[in-house]
Amino acid sequence: MESATDDVVPAKESGGFTSHCVHLEAGPSQFTVRALKMQGSTMLIINPKESEVFEELAVGMPSRNPASSESISSTILGGHGQTDSSVLAGKLSKRYCRQFYVSLNLKLDRLVGPLFEKALVTYMQDHLEHFA
Repeated sequence: MESATDDVVPAKESGGFTSHCVHLEAGPSQFTVRALKMQGSTMLIINPKESEVFEELAVGMPSRNPASSESISSTILGGHGQTDSSVLAGKLSKRYCRQFYVSLNLKLDRLVGPLFEKALVTYMQDHLEHFA
């Protein structure tokens, strides 16, 4: 079961930037999602609710080829190769056709991972103005 908790921090706008914070639940786990929407890109920092860290950062961007629906992603900071952050950045970039910077600082297993991703995507679709 996934849901957003009631303690949503209202979005703030400053010079074309919009920030938003929400606590999501996916199964037994709770997560904090911080979003910074900029012109043409979005940055997501995702942590367990009880602790906030910044361990890795990845970027995903849509292909420049208009005929392609693919996206590319790369890890900027932290892990090596294809990290959870780079996978999520690539998926979000492909879905929303914009650049995403993602810092996914969670230890996701095969059970919680899909629940988390569904909770995040559902929340983003319902509150698209904060993300795209």
